[in-house]
Amino acid sequence: MTDAARDRLINPLSAFTHPATLILLGLALVPLVLGPVFLRVARKRITTQTRHDARRRARGWLMVVPAMAAPVLLGAVWVIVGAAALSALCFRDFARVTGLFREKLICYVVLLGMAVIQFAALDNYPGLFAAAFPLTIACVAGFAAAQDRPKGYLQRTALGIVAFALFGSCLGHLSYLANDPNYRPKLALVLVAVGFWDVARYVVGKTVRGRQLAPHTTPDRTVAGSVAGAVVVLLLVYSVGPLVFAGTDLEHPLPLLTLGVLLAVAAQLGDLMLASIKRDTGVETLDNVIPGHGGVLDRFDSLILVAPVAYHGMSFFGGLNVGAPFRIFTG
Repeated sequence: MTDAARDRLINPLSAFTHPATLILLGLALVPLVLGPVFLRVARKRITTQTRHDARRRARGWLMVVPAMAAPVLLGAVWVIVGAAALSALCFRDFARVTGLFREKLICYVVLLGMAVIQFAALDNYPGLFAAAFPLTIACVAGFAAAQDRPKGYLQRTALGIVAFALFGSCLGHLSYLANDPNYRPKLALVLVAVGFWDVARYVVGKTVRGRQLAPHTTPDRTVAGSVAGAVVVLLLVYSVGPLVFAGTDLEHPLPLLTLGVLLAVAAQLGDLMLASIKRDTGVETLDNVIPGHGGVLDRFDSLILVAPVAYHGMSFFGGLNVGAPFRIFTG
């Protein structure tokens, strides 16, 4: 292991080497400051239930912000550990609400595939990272068939494949992003963008209301809220992006705006994705772990689709440098 790799993986002393990291950390606290302002200004436009819900969401932010900031600041190893834990917890919520937890063999295969994804990210092993997806799907489909239970085969196999695709492969891109030498500001930008999108969507949706975005899926989402979330993400990426991606092709306005649009669209689709799952299974919330937000999957639903979009968007526009050193432990 090189000194640079060791420093990236386990050295927290370099947390604020890049100036954008401290700026983004400060921005992550903005919703906590604006929460009381929102309640005071909009008190005549929101219901008592909404005020109560907003206070609970603010308390939830007190848990979420440190939980997201600590791994980013401590080192890439902790990012990968945190992403692995997030993947497992989201998979647990999904397995419980869909009934997949009853299929023990498929669950074990999915968890093993998720572990391989995280190890590939830790090792910076792109070949293994790419191979884990088709090989895990092959194992899910093959082992499920080997059980000699053709009744319900398609349903349980499809659930296993979707679970691995979302919580193993998609969220695994958060871990692989940590292989960039300057991963902290880039990962922080992704996390803050998702958080700001959610806050803007909630505040504007509750105050302005207006036309529903997807009334058959979730009556709480409005077009105004979705547009507000997208605008906030665009402003964030456009204003902080030149500092985050300084010295790369992504520091220019057009690529930054394109990346911002991609992140905003992915956040909205991730939110609708979970709403569709809950509506299809007939549940309101998946858990009550985070006050005002519900379960872990309830809170991080948008991040599931944002993670691969952010990684590949940054890579396409030349904003990442994850080429070396490869295979830190197995090379």
